Amino acid sequence: MTLVNYSRVLWPFACSTIFVLKDLQLFLEALEYFDGSVQYKKQKRGKLVGLLLCCVSIVLRAAEFSFATIYLSRYPENTRVLLWILYALFGGLESLVLLQITTLVLELRERFRVINDSILTAASPHSDKHFSRILLGTVRQAALVSHLGVDRLHHAHAVLQRAAQLLQQHFGVTLVLHVTTAFSALIYGAYEFLVATWLTSHLLNLVAVVLSCSATVDEAERTRDLVVRVATLQGRPFLSAGMAPLLMQVLTSRPLSFKATGFLTIDRHLLVSARCFTITYLVILAQMSLN
Repeated sequence: MTLVNYSRVLWPFACSTIFVLKDLQLFLEALEYFDGSVQYKKQKRGKLVGLLLCCVSIVLRAAEFSFATIYLSRYPENTRVLLWILYALFGGLESLVLLQITTLVLELRERFRVINDSILTAASPHSDKHFSRILLGTVRQAALVSHLGVDRLHHAHAVLQRAAQLLQQHFGVTLVLHVTTAFSALIYGAYEFLVATWLTSHLLNLVAVVLSCSATVDEAERTRDLVVRVATLQGRPFLSAGMAPLLMQVLTSRPLSFKATGFLTIDRHLLVSARCFTITYLVILAQMSLN
Protein backbone atom coordinates (compact mmCIF):
# COMPACT_ATOMS: atom_id res chain seq x y z
CA MET A 1 0.00 0.00 0.00
CA THR A 2 1.69 3.19 -1.20
CA LEU A 3 -0.27 5.86 0.61
CA VAL A 4 -0.23 4.14 4.00
CA ASN A 5 3.49 3.52 4.12
CA TYR A 6 4.83 1.30 6.87
CA SER A 7 7.08 4.11 8.06
CA ARG A 8 3.98 6.16 8.86
CA VAL A 9 2.99 3.57 11.44
CA LEU A 10 6.49 3.22 12.92
CA TRP A 11 7.42 6.87 12.60
CA PRO A 12 5.40 8.39 15.49
CA PHE A 13 6.96 5.92 17.91
CA ALA A 14 10.53 6.81 16.89
CA CYS A 15 12.93 7.07 19.83
CA SER A 16 11.73 9.60 22.43
CA THR A 17 9.93 11.99 20.12
CA ILE A 18 6.54 11.58 21.75
CA PHE A 19 6.82 9.61 24.97
CA VAL A 20 10.08 10.77 26.61
CA LEU A 21 10.46 14.54 26.66
CA LYS A 22 13.46 14.89 28.98
CA ASP A 23 15.89 16.05 26.27
CA LEU A 24 13.33 18.41 24.78
CA GLN A 25 12.62 19.95 28.18
CA LEU A 26 16.34 20.51 28.78
CA PHE A 27 16.60 22.06 25.29
CA LEU A 28 13.83 24.54 26.10
CA GLU A 29 15.46 25.30 29.46
CA ALA A 30 18.73 26.03 27.65
CA LEU A 31 16.97 28.48 25.31
CA GLU A 32 15.23 30.10 28.28
CA TYR A 33 18.55 30.48 30.10
CA PHE A 34 20.11 32.02 27.01
CA ASP A 35 17.21 34.44 26.55
CA GLY A 36 17.50 35.55 30.17
CA SER A 37 21.26 36.04 29.90
CA VAL A 38 21.17 38.22 26.78
CA GLN A 39 17.70 39.69 27.32
CA TYR A 40 16.65 38.33 23.95
CA LYS A 41 13.22 39.18 22.56
CA LYS A 42 11.63 37.42 19.62
CA GLN A 43 11.29 39.36 16.41
CA LYS A 44 8.25 39.47 14.13
CA ARG A 45 10.32 38.00 11.30
CA GLY A 46 10.72 34.70 13.14
CA LYS A 47 7.00 34.50 13.83
CA LEU A 48 6.19 35.15 10.17
CA VAL A 49 8.52 32.37 9.02
CA GLY A 50 6.87 29.91 11.41
CA LEU A 51 3.41 30.99 10.28
CA LEU A 52 4.38 30.60 6.61
CA LEU A 53 5.73 27.08 7.16
CA CYS A 54 2.56 26.14 9.05
CA CYS A 55 0.25 27.46 6.31
CA VAL A 56 2.15 25.73 3.50
CA SER A 57 2.16 22.45 5.42
CA ILE A 58 -1.59 22.66 6.07
CA VAL A 59 -2.37 23.40 2.40
CA LEU A 60 -0.25 20.49 1.16
CA ARG A 61 -1.70 18.06 3.69
CA ALA A 62 -5.25 19.10 2.81
CA ALA A 63 -4.54 18.50 -0.88
CA GLU A 64 -2.89 15.19 -0.08
CA PHE A 65 -5.85 14.02 2.00
CA SER A 66 -8.32 14.95 -0.75
CA PHE A 67 -6.34 12.98 -3.33
CA ALA A 68 -6.04 10.10 -0.87
CA THR A 69 -9.84 9.94 -0.69
CA ILE A 70 -10.02 9.54 -4.48
CA TYR A 71 -7.20 6.99 -4.52
CA LEU A 72 -8.80 4.86 -1.77
CA SER A 73 -12.15 4.73 -3.55
CA ARG A 74 -11.03 1.50 -5.27
CA TYR A 75 -11.13 -0.35 -1.93
CA PRO A 76 -14.21 -1.71 -0.11
CA GLU A 77 -15.99 0.81 2.06
CA ASN A 78 -14.91 -0.58 5.44
CA THR A 79 -11.29 -0.91 4.37
CA ARG A 80 -11.36 2.50 2.73
CA VAL A 81 -12.54 4.26 5.88
CA LEU A 82 -9.93 2.51 8.04
CA LEU A 83 -7.10 3.29 5.63
CA TRP A 84 -8.12 6.93 5.35
CA ILE A 85 -8.26 7.31 9.15
CA LEU A 86 -4.79 5.78 9.49
CA TYR A 87 -3.47 7.97 6.71
CA ALA A 88 -4.97 11.15 8.17
CA LEU A 89 -3.82 10.32 11.72
CA PHE A 90 -0.21 9.43 10.99
CA GLY A 91 0.15 11.94 8.16
CA GLY A 92 -1.09 14.79 10.34
CA LEU A 93 1.10 13.71 13.25
CA GLU A 94 4.09 13.53 10.92
CA SER A 95 3.51 17.07 9.68
CA LEU A 96 3.18 18.44 13.21
CA VAL A 97 6.41 16.87 14.47
CA LEU A 98 8.41 17.82 11.37
CA LEU A 99 7.14 21.37 11.67
CA GLN A 100 8.24 21.31 15.31
CA ILE A 101 11.74 20.12 14.33
CA THR A 102 12.12 22.85 11.72
CA THR A 103 10.86 25.56 14.08
CA LEU A 104 13.16 24.53 16.95
CA VAL A 105 16.20 24.37 14.67
CA LEU A 106 15.42 27.87 13.37
CA GLU A 107 15.05 29.10 16.97
CA LEU A 108 18.55 27.76 17.66
CA ARG A 109 19.91 29.45 14.55
CA GLU A 110 18.42 32.81 15.58
CA ARG A 111 20.24 32.64 18.92
CA PHE A 112 23.55 31.86 17.25
CA ARG A 113 22.93 34.98 15.17
CA VAL A 114 22.42 36.97 18.39
CA ILE A 115 25.80 35.77 19.71
CA ASN A 116 27.48 36.77 16.44
CA ASP A 117 25.91 40.23 16.59
CA SER A 118 27.07 40.56 20.18
CA ILE A 119 30.65 39.65 19.21
CA LEU A 120 30.63 42.28 16.47
CA THR A 121 29.09 44.91 18.74
CA ALA A 122 31.64 44.23 21.48
CA ALA A 123 34.68 44.07 19.21
CA SER A 124 34.23 47.01 16.87
CA PRO A 125 34.47 50.00 19.26
CA HIS A 126 37.71 48.72 20.79
CA SER A 127 39.90 48.28 17.72
CA ASP A 128 41.03 50.08 14.60
CA LYS A 129 37.74 50.86 12.85
CA HIS A 130 39.11 50.57 9.33
CA PHE A 131 40.83 47.25 10.03
CA SER A 132 37.84 45.81 11.89
CA ARG A 133 35.48 46.83 9.09
CA ILE A 134 37.67 45.00 6.56
CA LEU A 135 38.11 41.94 8.76
CA LEU A 136 34.65 41.64 10.30
CA GLY A 137 32.43 43.25 7.69
CA THR A 138 29.49 45.56 8.40
CA VAL A 139 28.49 45.60 12.05
CA ARG A 140 24.76 45.11 12.56
CA GLN A 141 23.67 47.09 15.58
CA ALA A 142 20.89 44.69 16.52
CA ALA A 143 18.13 46.22 18.61
CA LEU A 144 16.97 42.79 19.73
CA VAL A 145 19.85 42.26 22.15
CA SER A 146 21.26 44.46 24.86
CA HIS A 147 25.00 44.80 25.18
CA LEU A 148 26.19 41.37 26.29
CA GLY A 149 29.34 41.39 28.39
CA VAL A 150 32.29 39.78 26.65
CA ASP A 151 33.02 37.69 29.74
CA ARG A 152 29.57 36.04 29.39
CA LEU A 153 29.76 35.21 25.70
CA HIS A 154 31.41 31.85 26.26
CA HIS A 155 28.65 30.86 28.72
CA ALA A 156 25.96 31.67 26.16
CA HIS A 157 27.87 29.86 23.42
CA ALA A 158 28.26 26.73 25.57
CA VAL A 159 24.54 26.73 26.32
CA LEU A 160 23.67 26.85 22.61
CA GLN A 161 26.10 24.01 21.81
CA ARG A 162 24.46 21.91 24.52
CA ALA A 163 20.99 22.82 23.22
CA ALA A 164 21.94 21.59 19.73
CA GLN A 165 23.14 18.30 21.21
CA LEU A 166 19.90 17.83 23.15
CA LEU A 167 17.81 18.56 20.07
CA GLN A 168 19.64 15.89 18.08
CA GLN A 169 19.24 13.35 20.88
CA HIS A 170 15.51 13.94 20.97
CA PHE A 171 14.80 13.81 17.23
CA GLY A 172 17.61 11.50 16.03
CA VAL A 173 15.69 8.36 15.04
CA THR A 174 12.76 10.48 13.88
CA LEU A 175 15.00 12.21 11.34
CA VAL A 176 16.36 8.87 10.10
CA LEU A 177 12.85 7.57 9.38
CA HIS A 178 11.74 10.87 7.87
CA VAL A 179 14.69 11.05 5.48
CA THR A 180 14.15 7.40 4.50
CA THR A 181 10.48 8.06 3.81
CA ALA A 182 11.30 11.24 1.87
CA PHE A 183 13.80 9.36 -0.32
CA SER A 184 11.21 6.66 -1.07
CA ALA A 185 8.68 9.38 -1.92
CA LEU A 186 11.13 10.99 -4.33
CA ILE A 187 11.87 7.68 -6.05
CA TYR A 188 8.25 6.55 -6.22
CA GLY A 189 6.89 9.99 -7.11
CA ALA A 190 9.35 10.32 -9.98
CA TYR A 191 7.62 7.35 -11.64
CA GLU A 192 4.04 7.67 -10.39
CA PHE A 193 2.90 11.18 -11.24
CA LEU A 194 -0.55 10.50 -9.82
CA VAL A 195 0.84 10.92 -6.33
CA ALA A 196 2.40 14.31 -7.01
CA THR A 197 0.97 15.84 -3.83
CA TRP A 198 2.52 13.06 -1.77
CA LEU A 199 5.87 13.74 -3.43
CA THR A 200 5.53 17.51 -2.94
CA SER A 201 4.65 17.14 0.73
CA HIS A 202 7.65 14.95 1.52
CA LEU A 203 9.98 17.04 -0.62
CA LEU A 204 8.90 20.24 1.16
CA ASN A 205 9.41 18.66 4.58
CA LEU A 206 12.85 17.35 3.60
CA VAL A 207 13.94 20.69 2.15
CA ALA A 208 12.66 22.61 5.20
CA VAL A 209 14.49 20.36 7.66
CA VAL A 210 17.72 20.27 5.64
CA LEU A 211 17.88 24.02 4.96
CA SER A 212 17.07 24.96 8.56
CA CYS A 213 19.79 22.62 9.88
CA SER A 214 22.28 23.92 7.30
CA ALA A 215 21.51 27.55 8.14
CA THR A 216 22.04 26.84 11.84
CA VAL A 217 25.37 25.11 11.17
CA ASP A 218 26.47 28.06 8.99
CA GLU A 219 25.64 30.52 11.77
CA ALA A 220 27.56 28.42 14.31
CA GLU A 221 30.57 28.29 11.98
CA ARG A 222 30.33 32.06 11.59
CA THR A 223 30.79 32.33 15.37
CA ARG A 224 34.09 30.45 15.06
CA ASP A 225 35.27 32.70 12.21
CA LEU A 226 34.30 35.90 14.02
CA VAL A 227 36.07 34.95 17.24
CA VAL A 228 39.26 34.05 15.38
CA ARG A 229 39.17 37.34 13.46
CA VAL A 230 38.45 39.39 16.57
CA ALA A 231 41.47 37.77 18.22
CA THR A 232 43.71 39.29 15.51
CA LEU A 233 42.60 42.89 16.19
CA GLN A 234 45.19 45.12 17.83
CA GLY A 235 44.69 47.69 20.56
CA ARG A 236 41.86 45.91 22.31
CA PRO A 237 42.52 45.98 26.09
CA PHE A 238 38.80 45.63 26.70
CA LEU A 239 38.68 42.36 24.79
CA SER A 240 41.94 40.78 25.91
CA ALA A 241 40.64 39.20 29.11
CA GLY A 242 37.02 38.61 28.19
CA MET A 243 37.43 37.07 24.75
CA ALA A 244 40.09 34.52 25.74
CA PRO A 245 37.69 31.94 27.28
CA LEU A 246 35.37 32.12 24.27
CA LEU A 247 38.29 31.81 21.84
CA MET A 248 39.58 28.71 23.64
CA GLN A 249 36.12 27.19 23.83
CA VAL A 250 35.33 27.78 20.15
CA LEU A 251 38.66 26.40 18.93
CA THR A 252 38.52 23.26 21.07
CA SER A 253 34.83 22.40 20.68
CA ARG A 254 33.63 20.09 17.93
CA PRO A 255 32.09 21.89 14.91
CA LEU A 256 28.31 21.82 15.04
CA SER A 257 26.59 19.34 12.72
CA PHE A 258 23.13 17.78 12.77
CA LYS A 259 23.22 14.00 12.57
CA ALA A 260 20.32 11.54 12.54
CA THR A 261 21.56 9.09 15.20
CA GLY A 262 24.91 8.88 13.45
CA PHE A 263 23.44 7.37 10.27
CA LEU A 264 22.96 10.59 8.31
CA THR A 265 24.31 14.12 8.36
CA ILE A 266 21.51 16.60 7.77
CA ASP A 267 23.04 19.13 5.38
CA ARG A 268 22.74 20.34 1.79
CA HIS A 269 24.62 17.29 0.48
CA LEU A 270 21.58 15.25 1.46
CA LEU A 271 19.45 17.06 -1.13
CA VAL A 272 22.10 16.39 -3.79
CA SER A 273 22.13 12.70 -2.85
CA ALA A 274 18.34 12.53 -3.09
CA ARG A 275 18.44 14.03 -6.57
CA CYS A 276 21.18 11.60 -7.65
CA PHE A 277 19.24 8.60 -6.35
CA THR A 278 16.10 9.73 -8.17
CA ILE A 279 17.94 10.27 -11.47
CA THR A 280 19.66 6.87 -11.14
CA TYR A 281 16.30 5.20 -10.51
CA LEU A 282 14.77 6.84 -13.60
CA VAL A 283 17.74 5.84 -15.76
CA ILE A 284 17.41 2.22 -14.64
CA LEU A 285 13.67 2.28 -15.37
CA ALA A 286 14.30 3.77 -18.80
CA GLN A 287 16.84 1.06 -19.62
CA MET A 288 14.45 -1.67 -18.48
CA SER A 289 11.65 -0.17 -20.58
CA LEU A 290 13.84 -0.04 -23.69
CA ASN A 291 14.86 -3.66 -23.21
